[in-house]
Amino acid sequence: MTLLHDTAAALPELLLATTALLLIVTARLWRHPRPAAAAAAGGVVAAAWALLAQPAGGAALFDGMLVRTPWIALLQVGILGVLLLVILMTLGTTTLREDLPEFFGLLLLSGAGLLLVTGAQSLLMVYVGLELVSLTSYLLTGFLRREAVSAEAGLKYFLVGTLATAMLLYGVSWVYGAAGTLDLSALAAALADGTHLNHSLLVVGALLVLAGLAFKVGLVPFHAWAPDAYEGAPTAVAAFVSAGPKLAGFALLVRVLGLAFRGLTPIWAAPLEVVAILTMTLGNVAALRQTNVKRLLAYSSIAQAGYIVIGVVAAGPAGAFAVTYYALVYVLMNLAAFCCVIAVANATGREDLGAYAGLAQTHPVLAAGFALALLSLAGIPPLAGFLAKVWIFAAALQSDRVLLAVVAAVNSVIAVFYYALLLKQMYLSPPPPTGAHADSPWPLRLALGASLAGVVLLGLWPTPLLTAILAALPTP
Repeated sequence: MTLLHDTAAALPELLLATTALLLIVTARLWRHPRPAAAAAAGGVVAAAWALLAQPAGGAALFDGMLVRTPWIALLQVGILGVLLLVILMTLGTTTLREDLPEFFGLLLLSGAGLLLVTGAQSLLMVYVGLELVSLTSYLLTGFLRREAVSAEAGLKYFLVGTLATAMLLYGVSWVYGAAGTLDLSALAAALADGTHLNHSLLVVGALLVLAGLAFKVGLVPFHAWAPDAYEGAPTAVAAFVSAGPKLAGFALLVRVLGLAFRGLTPIWAAPLEVVAILTMTLGNVAALRQTNVKRLLAYSSIAQAGYIVIGVVAAGPAGAFAVTYYALVYVLMNLAAFCCVIAVANATGREDLGAYAGLAQTHPVLAAGFALALLSLAGIPPLAGFLAKVWIFAAALQSDRVLLAVVAAVNSVIAVFYYALLLKQMYLSPPPPTGAHADSPWPLRLALGASLAGVVLLGLWPTPLLTAILAALPTP
């Protein structure tokens, strides 16, 4: 009976995995990409329905390996939303036309891994979920195997990711050797008790686990893979990697550091504060020098991760709230920006800054959409990105992390410069004499419209999301 109950509760993950396997096994039967996309989207919608239909309150599954609380469920809904938008973006990408059933299958398998990571209650399940996400992400990054840049990006991502995985697994082994358990709640209890614990071993293990997780969300000094992977991957994949794994990764950081290793806060908080400062600063300064828009967004994504880490360092309810709100809003902003990159690449075949010259004259609606996404990423009111930064700054100040708040404010000013560079190209530079005027496919327009609607509405009327987060937070 317990197994049946747990299986029913894990239906969202099972639906994604089953749909993915069916798409991969029957790949040669699909003659057109749209039916395969419809099947993938159907699997995501079914998973969302199964998730939302579950009883309110927390539930422990499979002997405590997984948990489902309102806070976790909220973030998992966000992950499913990312999958839907990326499916639409893929249909709107002219460079992705072959082997789409396999592509969607890998995407859904990665999504299933993200759900597992978000709800993991054991470090062993964290490792299993992250491996599923990582292996599928490597394949998706190098999916355009006939293009050398895509294959190279996938290989680099794989090599660096393997090192991070080894670091994480090594850290997990140290944690188990020190505490005799991998359960997050049991680790917290063992730290609070302290009698049957090798404290020094646990500290080493916790820092190794933190380093492995830092790679997954692109924190300095584990960020070097991101620019090459974003540039070489299909743009829809770059959008997914910049959104889904970060959403799950920061949820995991909040739970691992705020629950399992809460007793080690004096040890991990100071190094993580330094990491946040370096991540924000390096990401923003490096973005100033980029001429490829996907690389620029990669460094922007690194900087945004630095802002979110401030909430992790701040800890407590205020920190968890700030991380949740910022991560959900960041997903919408970044996906909107990548939708515009896809549209420009479809029209011009280019991804450099010059491709955006005069975009406001040739594609005024697209330019306006990209401008909204960039302004929100910069934290300009009244868009959602502004409120996200306000909550992050508030969490930092509430926890007496004044230096973090000051550095974040300075970095927000730096970021305005490279976002303004793109705006200048679109609105002040003349268009090329033979500028392309191709219309974007409707799936891409739908993805852009949905993500921009979220960015604008959550800036003007954030109450529903704020209420949902506050209601979910008491039982993270």
